[in-house]
Amino acid sequence: MIKKRRNNKIEVIVYNKKFISLVGFLVVIMISVPLAKQISKRYYIDEEIRELENEIKEFESQNSSLKEFISYLESDSFVEEQARLNMGLKKEGENVVIIKETDLDNNLSNTKESDEKSNSNIIRWWKYFFVK
Repeated sequence: MIKKRRNNKIEVIVYNKKFISLVGFLVVIMISVPLAKQISKRYYIDEEIRELENEIKEFESQNSSLKEFISYLESDSFVEEQARLNMGLKKEGENVVIIKETDLDNNLSNTKESDEKSNSNIIRWWKYFFVK
């Protein structure tokens, strides 16, 4: 008789709707917690992948611009330009003109600067805003 009562009590507890609901709720929680963690990890991984893809696009654009610059540096026009600027070379039929600053140009620029410095601050502001 005692065994039947124990089995009966266990069967009553096991087949109770509240107990089954509690067990089902615990199972759902045990499944949803790891699932939520995996979803969170996946979100962060996807975000990192997007950032890395953007970096790849930036590096590819830099790479293409550097390739264009290298092709320009290897071109004849760059070599010709550098020869003209740094070595003073010229093409056939071209004339080279060198213009030197004269003392008169230096004196004119020096007198303008000295006149501006000798004026008071109010006069300089007046000239800045109202004199063209």
